[in-house]
Amino acid sequence: MSLGAVLGVAAAAIHLSAYAVYARQTSRGETRLNTATWILWVFLSALNATSYLMMSGDPAKAAVACAGATACTITLAYALARGKASPIAAWDGAALAAGLAAAAAWWIWRSAASANLILQAGFVVSMVPTYRAIFKDPRTEKPLPWLMWGSAYAVTLAVVLLRWRGHAADLAYPGINLVTHSGVGWCVILLSRARRGN
Repeated sequence: MSLGAVLGVAAAAIHLSAYAVYARQTSRGETRLNTATWILWVFLSALNATSYLMMSGDPAKAAVACAGATACTITLAYALARGKASPIAAWDGAALAAGLAAAAAWWIWRSAASANLILQAGFVVSMVPTYRAIFKDPRTEKPLPWLMWGSAYAVTLAVVLLRWRGHAADLAYPGINLVTHSGVGWCVILLSRARRGN
């Protein structure tokens, strides 16, 4: 097994472990899943996993995307069943529209690359409800799973670079999600410290 394949499996394991940590925190009431973000992620992550695998043609690069799509669906279903999810805000339709545009782009142009790149915009927009929530109250999230997800995306980025085929679009999914997921973790840490200092 190549180093890239080993790292792909490691990234998927870190990613799935973060979901387990998040589900545990949710069940204990330590965090409240942002329903709008997570519903969008279920939709976007399923499209992303499929389009990223088709675009990259490399299961090692797509391991995190495929594992994440499955775990995201299970985590949302668990939180909804246990009543551990927040209400949905009206503004969050923009991310859903981006996801639908990606599906349409894929259907119209039959281009996994076009769909995947549009999906990355959907992922960025889908993070807005979570960022809004933590800026209002950083206690709504815990940093550990977010930093773990960021680590998984960093390892995935390393896999893409190790298995480089000259497709810059392969960098978008892990790069954008590295920044957005790690960003939640670091914002929670920094905002919590700032509030304790006041």
